[in-house]
Parts: sequence; C-alpha cells; structure tokens
Amino acid sequence: MAPIGLTDMAITDFVVNQRHGVKGLVDVISPKTLPSCYIQLPEKRVTTEKLIMEAATTGKSALSTPMIPVIDVSDWKDPSVAVEICQAAATLGFFQIVNHGVSVDEQNKLRAAGRGFFDLPTEEKKRYWEGSSVSETAWYMTSFNPYKEAKLEWRDYLKFEYLSDQLDFAATWPTVCRDEVVNHSNRMKPIGRKILEILMKNLNARMEEQTLMGTLRMNVNYYPECPDPKLTVGTGHHCDINTLTLLLQDDIIGSLYARYGDKWLHIPPVMGAIVVNIGDMLQILSNDRYKSVEHLVMASRFLSRISFAYYCGPSYDSVIEPLCEVLENGEKPLYKATMYSDYMKYYFARPHTGSKTIESIKLP
Repeated sequence: MAPIGLTDMAITDFVVNQRHGVKGLVDVISPKTLPSCYIQLPEKRVTTEKLIMEAATTGKSALSTPMIPVIDVSDWKDPSVAVEICQAAATLGFFQIVNHGVSVDEQNKLRAAGRGFFDLPTEEKKRYWEGSSVSETAWYMTSFNPYKEAKLEWRDYLKFEYLSDQLDFAATWPTVCRDEVVNHSNRMKPIGRKILEILMKNLNARMEEQTLMGTLRMNVNYYPECPDPKLTVGTGHHCDINTLTLLLQDDIIGSLYARYGDKWLHIPPVMGAIVVNIGDMLQILSNDRYKSVEHLVMASRFLSRISFAYYCGPSYDSVIEPLCEVLENGEKPLYKATMYSDYMKYYFARPHTGSKTIESIKLP
C-alpha cells in the first residue's frame, strides 16, 4: 500500500473510516512524529511530575508513599486475604492478586493469541469492525469513541461478550484467539466470584449473581509503539462502569496508572499477577464504601503492549442502587437507582473526557 498523506483528515480517514486502526498506521507509514490528531490537549496530558512511580509491595508497608497491594490468594479462606481485599477496595480501589491458580504459561498463551489477532491481515480484522462485524458478540475498534473524540487514543481493541446460556456464542469469534479467550473467561469467572463474595460479605449482603456478574465481557487492548508518548495517551482517564475488572497486564511494560489525589499512581507489572479494580456499580451498591477509581494507560515509545480486561457486570436489566444492607442504620443513599443498560449507553456515547459517569446519578 502506498504511504498516505500525514494530514489530520487523511490519517483519521485511514485509521477510522478505512478501518486500519492505529496498528495499521504504524505498520504502513511508521510515523516518526506523532500525528496531530493523536496529540492530546495540554490539560489532558499526563506529565512526569504527576506520576508516582513505585514498586509493588506484598504485605503492609511502613512507607508513606502509596503502593498497590499484591495479595497472595493461595488460601482464599485465610481471613487476612479478605481483610486485605476489602481494605484495598475501600481505599485505592486497586490491588493485585498472585497464586490465583492461573499459570504464567496460560497467560503467555493468551497474550500470544491476542497478538495473533492484531497481526492478522487488515482485511481479516476489518470483518469484525464494530457496526458491521460478522459476529454479534465480538467487535474490533480503535481509540475509544473515534467518531466523537476531538483527539484519538493510541489504542486498538477487540472486545467480546460471553453468553454462557448459548452453547455456540463463540462460534463466530476469530479462530486465531477464540479458544484462549473462552478459556480465559472460564478461569476468570470463579476468581471474580470469590472476590465479589468477600466484598459482599463485608457489607453483610448476599452474593446476587445477576446483579454482580450477569454480564461478562472482555477487551483485548493493543497499544503499538508510539513516536512521542508524552503527547498522547493509550487509554484516556476513566472509571470502569461494571462491578469488578480483572486485568492481565503486559508482563514487561508498566503503563497503567490509577488516580491518587491529583497524581497518578503506577501499577507495576508483577509476574503472573492479575490486577483487580472496583467499578462504578460496586461503588453505588456499597454507597461509596468501595471506590471506583479513575485510571489510564500511557503509550510506550519502544515496545507494543497488550492487555486483557475481563469485566464482571450486572445483567442489562438490573436496577442498581445502594444496597438496603448498607442503609439499614439510617444512612442516606448517595445515588439514585439506575438501570445498568441505561448507564452503559450514557458511558459509551461519550468520549473519555475525564468526567465521572457516576456523578450523573449522584443525589444532591
């Protein structure tokens, strides 16, 4: 393919309208400077002085600098596991778990399968472009909401929805990664359930499967090498809208950051670990006892990055509001009731602006 002109219009047309994605841009022209359609507005950029770079820690730390806890879950019945999980959910909103039963070998097979999709010929990937996908439960897209964003994000992604009540729900998925993606859901679902059971028990509430895990989805995120990472973003800052997210990071490049005050706290990759974070629905159900925290992904100059975000969420027709168990002592609800499908539509109709979706249903 002949090189394309580097005008904003030409690049956006190539990446979005012609459905090549940002990986296609990198593969075809390997831009030496960042195209202006990817240069974030100054107020949206994350400067180095805003970053808190710390190593992960296991157990309690005497240091005042915050660290994302790494929790050993080899014995889920150990009371200290529940204490650490609930403390992290109530403060930083993020933690990592190790010794969860999913081997590094399994994780690496999944990473290889995910990269296999993004390495497919462009015409094959285009078959899954969102809005005209050959599958009703698998979609390929670039950025976040490229048709409404003022500036694009340096990311392509493939998203899946698991419909466990249908035996053939994955029949139309890309064969290059289908088996590994299905297997990953089978491995993540019981881990998500164990964590949610712990969090619900801490609220003296029951584990309601449809409310907490009625929808299961996954994003495979691909971030190509970027000519000028400081001017752009891989994924803009946002909060997850579901109940719980289980993330398999790249095992080499640490590009994930969570908000901590007016700064961004690094979530370093830990070999074999799964990153867990609280979503908006769990913050609402707990009436702010658990925290859904903004996070973002930085781009990298030297290496591409891939990650797998597994989302546990309510069924689409679930009405979410603070649990009666957390309000039984006269505590006032902080949020009005909302149907999950309506909340999702509101979230996905907007670009990553930095404004929290949860504020739209907060009571005065």
